[in-house]
Amino acid sequence: MSKQITKNQHYVPQCLLKHFGCDARKGKKINVFDIERSVVRYNQSVKEVFSQNYFYGRDNEVETFMAEEVEGPASKILDKIVDGDFNIVDEDVLTLHRFVLSLFCRTPEASERASGFVNSHLESTVRELLSLNGFDPEEASAGRLNFCQDRLASLITVQGVIDAIILRDLRYHIIKNETASEFYISDHPVFIYNWLYRDLEYPGVTSITALGLQIFLPLSPKITLCFYDPKVYKYGQKSLVTCVSKDEDIEILNSFQVINSDSVIGFYSQQNEAHVRRLYERYKNINLHQYESGILSTEKEGKGRIRSTHFVFTRQAKLKKMPSFVKVKKKSRSYASSYQERDPELSTKHMEFKRFMNEQRQRSILELDQGDR
Repeated sequence: MSKQITKNQHYVPQCLLKHFGCDARKGKKINVFDIERSVVRYNQSVKEVFSQNYFYGRDNEVETFMAEEVEGPASKILDKIVDGDFNIVDEDVLTLHRFVLSLFCRTPEASERASGFVNSHLESTVRELLSLNGFDPEEASAGRLNFCQDRLASLITVQGVIDAIILRDLRYHIIKNETASEFYISDHPVFIYNWLYRDLEYPGVTSITALGLQIFLPLSPKITLCFYDPKVYKYGQKSLVTCVSKDEDIEILNSFQVINSDSVIGFYSQQNEAHVRRLYERYKNINLHQYESGILSTEKEGKGRIRSTHFVFTRQAKLKKMPSFVKVKKKSRSYASSYQERDPELSTKHMEFKRFMNEQRQRSILELDQGDR
């Protein structure tokens, strides 16, 4: 028998989306706000949204891997949490780490972010080359590398699964929505932020290795899953569940989805269309991450050769508020002025491995680009 190929490939998996959909004769249905066209489409099949044809390619390798090794194991845990069973064993937490971080890396927005990071570095390099050779450095902004979409999506998705080990020291927390409002979900639903370092001007503050990391993911209209650095934050009370009755807290968590969104926001109740639109108008101009690049040093090496050290980093926006259940511990406030990593030894090994993987990734992309010519 020939291997069946999945054409419509989800970047936000159905095992998550189904909890935001209502039951219908032909499966789960969800309402979606199309940002680009400013229209709402009601009762869309969960099978047909938050997906693209051959998003990870036509060989189905990554699609199958994610379905069997990541989504399958995580789906049972997500169902349990949404059904009100919040007792998660250590093994389940690790499964959720892989699911959450791969989801952060597998969306169109994630691919655009990876592409933007590389192109920011390229522009800095080309800008200096043009300047050194007497040309207008502003012409550097005209060039851009275009990556093979499915190959890039596949590579960074698998990288997210591998990187999940970095999250092993984070603590999980469940937010139970007890208001009349609902949680929304975007096409880039994993929101990562570092509230501790929101005012610190340092390249590493957006890293998943940084002290003060926070992760938010809505699981249903009434449940949001959080991971946080317990050295820095206190979430809710001593229990692992916080029941939220403040509309402002729900608004803040939903603003994270709007800020993160690329082109679509999903929601359960049709009655919330006006609120989704208002929320989008309020937060649409916040750019959570901006790329900055430049030159650290330039040295003459003789024989007309010059060695330059370039840098590129991601700067996070300075958000004004966190939900009221998020508190920075008093003894941790002193860390806010000086960057630290949660586990420097693990971070070093992680960076070495990422450097190796990036070299392999760049080699693969170049080989693909040359093969397409």
